[in-house]
Amino acid sequence: MEGFDLKDIVVGAGKLGFEVASRLCHENHDVVVIDHAAERLSEIERNLDVMAIHGNGASLRVLHEAKADEASLFIATTEHDEVNMLACILAKQMGTRKTVARVREPDYDIDRTLTKSGSYPGVDVTVNPDLQAAAELARIIKNPEASEFDYLAGGKVHILSYVIAHDSPLANQEVRNLDLEASTLVALIRDGEVTIPRGHTVLLPGDKVFAAGRRGTASLFGFKAGREAGRLRTVSVIGGLSVGYYLARSLEPLVSQGVQVKVFEGDVEQCELLAEAFPRLTVVHGDGSRLEVLEDENVRQSDAAAVVSENDQSNLLTGYFLKRMGVPRVAVSVSRSEYLPLTAHMELDATVVPRVSAAATILKIARGDRVLSLALLKEARAEVLELLVPDHAPACGVALKDLEMPEGAIIGSIVREGQVIVPRGNTRIAASDHVIVFTVEAAKDSTAHLFGSR
Repeated sequence: MEGFDLKDIVVGAGKLGFEVASRLCHENHDVVVIDHAAERLSEIERNLDVMAIHGNGASLRVLHEAKADEASLFIATTEHDEVNMLACILAKQMGTRKTVARVREPDYDIDRTLTKSGSYPGVDVTVNPDLQAAAELARIIKNPEASEFDYLAGGKVHILSYVIAHDSPLANQEVRNLDLEASTLVALIRDGEVTIPRGHTVLLPGDKVFAAGRRGTASLFGFKAGREAGRLRTVSVIGGLSVGYYLARSLEPLVSQGVQVKVFEGDVEQCELLAEAFPRLTVVHGDGSRLEVLEDENVRQSDAAAVVSENDQSNLLTGYFLKRMGVPRVAVSVSRSEYLPLTAHMELDATVVPRVSAAATILKIARGDRVLSLALLKEARAEVLELLVPDHAPACGVALKDLEMPEGAIIGSIVREGQVIVPRGNTRIAASDHVIVFTVEAAKDSTAHLFGSR
């Protein structure tokens, strides 16, 4: 790539760096990737149209070579928090407009938010993939009727996904005949392909569907999909490092509601840290991937379990064993999205990929202020957007029945003056509306133009 005006710099060509660079390239951004490992740079050059620079991203010489002073967005994603923060500080001093640092250590977690503007001088936003994954897992555990759970518009709109059970009253029904309880079906995944459900679409057992609606109504859809939410009494967390630490922190308030939360960790020092940080939790020193440990602690009686060790294969295998033991709800964390097709065959209830959640946060920053929220589907190149509609947007003032939505996009909800509106044919888009839109990759740019976000 020669002769382009530099736009975005990504430091670190690991899993998160590759994910971010890939998605920015798909959005026609000019991307420079910096990494000290030549083999990782070679791989990223083979797969993406980027400029690759071999070196230390926290080196002034390397940043000058990358022309950090011309960058609109600088994203540091290495495995080392200090390197990421230093690189951002240097880039900011050189003139980069916006800096984002991946920060994982709890010691740097100032205020328990997923991102925090202005946490450190020179670092505009911090992104913690482990903390975001833990937050997603906590939402799934607390909302057991869904296999995925996200919220937009300040929590007013919920996006939930469900797998249609064989005995569900929704199975083999056309969408037009369903009573959706004031929610909207925005996506369907079948055999790995994502589509927009239309009125004539027939839902089949095994389909994964996504519903959008005001708080509570999307959850009601889950009961019809075939998943009932039982009372939560015991939760087991397998793994107390990184994601496990943050998940333990998120679940600790459940103890006051009578829920027992057990955390299994094989490292004795980490167990001591967990016990000191979260005294209301039950911390078990033991390898949660070993069946005898699970049996000794009677984990089969858990109402929900999250498997969040640092080893993907171990997480998948342990999750599978927990399901075979009879645990009703099992969620796992994996770092590689390539494992996602396996999880359906293993009957796991939910899978979280930390780098996908972090990439969504970074993409939202890259797209500007009119994209208020962004959630990425793990299984496909598709996303849910919360867009702020300006008065000059082509969609402004147009009834939905007359709106030429791109193929592969659908409006799930509209939030107007704090109230959630279920979209109908006569509904008109108004300036300052928050529009919740599901879109596949091919329809993303057309959708953004329609609602004035570009």
